[in-house]
Amino acid sequence: MLATIALGAAQSPWGVASGAIARHLVATSLAILRGAFLANYISEKLVGYLGGVVFLVFVVATLFGVF
Repeated sequence: MLATIALGAAQSPWGVASGAIARHLVATSLAILRGAFLANYISEKLVGYLGGVVFLVFVVATLFGVF
């Protein structure tokens, strides 16, 4: 975000804003397509469990000062 602000200050703000919006559109579209593809192979329940496990891993890592 800071790089986008700095680039907008140094270059054309309209060009930077257009590029940022276009990149966000592409990234979001790819995430949706990949999620739809993975939904065919992974159940919603499994995604919930995996999210919970990843959350607990981050909690433990934070408690031990890894992050």
